[in-house]
Amino acid sequence: MGNDKRAPDERPVHKVYLDAYYISKYEVTNTEYYEFWRSLQNNHPESSPEATQHTPENFTHLPHIGDWPERATKLPNHPVVGVSWDDAKAYAEWKGMRLPTEAEWEKAARGYTDRTWPWGNAIKPYANTADKNDGYENLIAPVGSFPKGKSYYGVMDMAGNVWEWTADWYSDVYYFHSPKKNPTGPTVGSWRVIRGGSWIDSLPRCSTTFRYYFYPTLKTSSVGFRVAKTAEKTQK
Repeated sequence: MGNDKRAPDERPVHKVYLDAYYISKYEVTNTEYYEFWRSLQNNHPESSPEATQHTPENFTHLPHIGDWPERATKLPNHPVVGVSWDDAKAYAEWKGMRLPTEAEWEKAARGYTDRTWPWGNAIKPYANTADKNDGYENLIAPVGSFPKGKSYYGVMDMAGNVWEWTADWYSDVYYFHSPKKNPTGPTVGSWRVIRGGSWIDSLPRCSTTFRYYFYPTLKTSSVGFRVAKTAEKTQK
């Protein structure tokens, strides 16, 4: 993990061992999140906090995204945005899954390689970023729109489009004392780690090692998520 040639919080480069896990090929879409959101509506009184607590943010000022739940129908295959860390966690648990750890996210993005971006080290328009002619200038793209940008393991959209919540708290010095096996981040913190960059970020911020952070309560037009699950151990 990490990169000794980039930002201070990406240092030092270090090896970690991860138990087997699954991670979703795509970011969670509006349609998928809508199913979760509707289940809350159906299972709780309309006026109860439980019915509305995981409602995504509206973006009336951004017509290419729009308001919820209308955008679930208008943009069904776009990654859901405007969700907090708790929203993402609640969805993952509803699916019987969880958010990936930061280490799991990075492994899914770069594999066992030193790839700067999920597809390799060459600067290519294989992701939806702010500084490349990728066909989605100032727009969020549907998931899977950049098949050439797939990661070492075939995971899509791990660079650009939307940032992704991870399970970990953020610390800029965590890599100096991170455990070598299954690191899960600091035990406490103020910010959660987000990874991958977004449609409003330059390509360098969308690298496989770039680390960023957000207050877990924030709901923005550039942050979504994907889900993960620990693989069951087979009997020998």
